[in-house]
Amino acid sequence: MSGTNPDGQMLAGFGKMDITPAPHKSFEIYDPIYFRALHVRQGDRQVTFLAADLFLFDDYCFDMMAEDLADTDVDPAWILPGASHMGTGPTLFQFYVNQPTEALKEFGNEARYARAAAEAVRMARADVSPARVAAGTGLAETGLQYNRRAHDEHGNLRMVSLTEFPRPPDGLVYDAVDLQVGVVRFDRDGRRPIALTNFGCHALALWDLRGNVSADYPGVVARELAARGIDGLFIPGALGNVHPVRETDDPCGRIGRSLARTALEIYDGLAPKADMELGRFKHTIQIARQPVTEVAAARKEWEANPPAAEGLERYEYWLARTYRDQPTCAFDFHAVVLGDSALIHIPGEPFVETSFAIREAAAFDRVMLLCNPCPEVGYLPTEHARIEGDGEVLFAPLEMESEAQIREGAIALLQEAWGESDLRKAY
Repeated sequence: MSGTNPDGQMLAGFGKMDITPAPHKSFEIYDPIYFRALHVRQGDRQVTFLAADLFLFDDYCFDMMAEDLADTDVDPAWILPGASHMGTGPTLFQFYVNQPTEALKEFGNEARYARAAAEAVRMARADVSPARVAAGTGLAETGLQYNRRAHDEHGNLRMVSLTEFPRPPDGLVYDAVDLQVGVVRFDRDGRRPIALTNFGCHALALWDLRGNVSADYPGVVARELAARGIDGLFIPGALGNVHPVRETDDPCGRIGRSLARTALEIYDGLAPKADMELGRFKHTIQIARQPVTEVAAARKEWEANPPAAEGLERYEYWLARTYRDQPTCAFDFHAVVLGDSALIHIPGEPFVETSFAIREAAAFDRVMLLCNPCPEVGYLPTEHARIEGDGEVLFAPLEMESEAQIREGAIALLQEAWGESDLRKAY
């Protein structure tokens, strides 16, 4: 296997697997979709970032992928997935469906996607070579995203849905969005450079084209980077309460090209170093789950809607079956430190407020929050949002205080990472 590292030098490799469905009369393919993997190692430390052009990548698929990698030295405990959460692609998880085309409901075919994910990781592992590294952040152009939790002149909550409003209407006070764009750059002699990009917004610019296939704006970002000779991958940030602004006849291209310009400006301003240290920190907390419905009652509600339909009942039935004997959730935090930058990875869909609080409390010069939308955790609303209610709260299976616990856990892990590194002396 390539990529031996006797001197402790940083190594990085990239892999990509096409997972575009075969053509079918019931949908259009607007652009291909992929798994993309970035494998980084230094000495006996390693981390793999796995970006998925999928609505979600759940624990079931992850476990199958990990089993497929058992004959490698890749550590599944340090594979950090990030589904872009776009609505235009195959759906693997049958109880949390946002897919109107039957041919794209890939229920029972999860193993095929798990193998593709494993192969992308294998390719990235085989591709590793010495790398110089730098990380940076900047601000996206305004007008690309909006917070769908808005309020009228009386302070009443007004959820601004993509279905009702192609563009967020005037006359409302919108909660904040996070404009931060993150880039981690890996330069390699004689090989294509790699860029990990990060931004907080649902990948639903092509909401009207659900039932067809496209990687949405993250795919545009990757294509724009590829046109510059850069292997790029995208992992979302705090997207929980943030939607894209679908203006112009090409909202996906408008958002993706704008983000790519920002990412490339950040990328071009970085000065990668060969002596960068790779730091890894992990912590797990137990968070209580909301009580689940009794299984028979949940099934009855699901069957009444009917079973083929999308909706909350399907999700609640899955929660009842899966977690009837599991009142708590093991919630994992992973932090990756590169010089004066920290990347913290969590499952679920956190809100903008969570990202702001974590960054504000961190001692690092810059912090990127990497997220993996998944049904096991769902949305991670703040306590205030839970009290207000509506959309995201219905798909938030963890307890009322979970966001505060997650916020505190992330901050504590970053404090640990800062305290155990040499950064206090160097910066």
